[in-house]
Amino acid sequence: MAAYGQDPVEMIPDIAKIVFIVVFLVVAVRAFMVRGLPRVGGKIGRQQKIADDEPIPPGISSVYARSMRLFVSSADAVTFSSQKDYLRQGTREIPAVMRIYRVAGCKTEIEIPAGQPDYERIDISQALSLLRELPDMRLVRRLHVSDQPSFMDSWERKMRGQDVFLLGHATNFGLVVLYRPDSRFLGDVGMTLLHEWMHIAAYKYQLDLWRFGRANNAEPLGLVPFDVRSGSAWKLPHEAWAELGEKLLGYDETLARQAAQALPLHATILWRRMEKILRRAPQRMRSTRFTELEARRSAVHAEITPLVKARKRH
Repeated sequence: MAAYGQDPVEMIPDIAKIVFIVVFLVVAVRAFMVRGLPRVGGKIGRQQKIADDEPIPPGISSVYARSMRLFVSSADAVTFSSQKDYLRQGTREIPAVMRIYRVAGCKTEIEIPAGQPDYERIDISQALSLLRELPDMRLVRRLHVSDQPSFMDSWERKMRGQDVFLLGHATNFGLVVLYRPDSRFLGDVGMTLLHEWMHIAAYKYQLDLWRFGRANNAEPLGLVPFDVRSGSAWKLPHEAWAELGEKLLGYDETLARQAAQALPLHATILWRRMEKILRRAPQRMRSTRFTELEARRSAVHAEITPLVKARKRH
């Protein structure tokens, strides 16, 4: 508490110290809670040299290599009673060398394994092309192409009782992992990337996500998604946001309109944010689907505005 007559300006250093201590404690607690757990996208190692005469692909400003430690499943999750036990004891690290491609004009990097895959993996030109389709690719700091399946697959199969595989994963640090993205199914890979990008947008624009969740009171989303990571059936605004965004911004025009008409309030909230993201991207980084998405937004907006007004009256 400030002493009587103390200048508030003099208190600023003390306040800064308190903020620093609180932030430090939060980071320390989070680090303690995730100790020994595998990391999505692996552990980043040392940078390595590549041949000086290796050509730089179009749209890429630089290329280098980096050693990494990736995490894979090493045991069936059925034998573990908790998720943390499985993650700590049922996974292991493997070494890998990744080629890192820095996208020209931004800080986004694409990580592709240096070794030969046992499937028809997407190449750097295809990965870059899919990134450029996004409303703003700059939200993705790391696009990690993994030749290994997700270490969470075994846990998902245990929780769901089905033979399922994760196609992608996103974190609040701008990381997107694509698991074994096959060039023969490029449209599916593009939809997976869009879905994970929607998660990153939700992390960045929390107020819009809160509004999206609040809209559920007036316009129920239906079935609650199942959170396999916690093993609990929770309401996940993130997943609902990503699923609706995938439909509204995906390749299927008919599906986009049907989804908007089914959930006009949620679609309006989501489209408002997407419109801002699309238009704020600089010209050189603008989505290659900008004209298409702008036209879709206008058409959908005209169709669902009467539905939104009707919902508000009721």
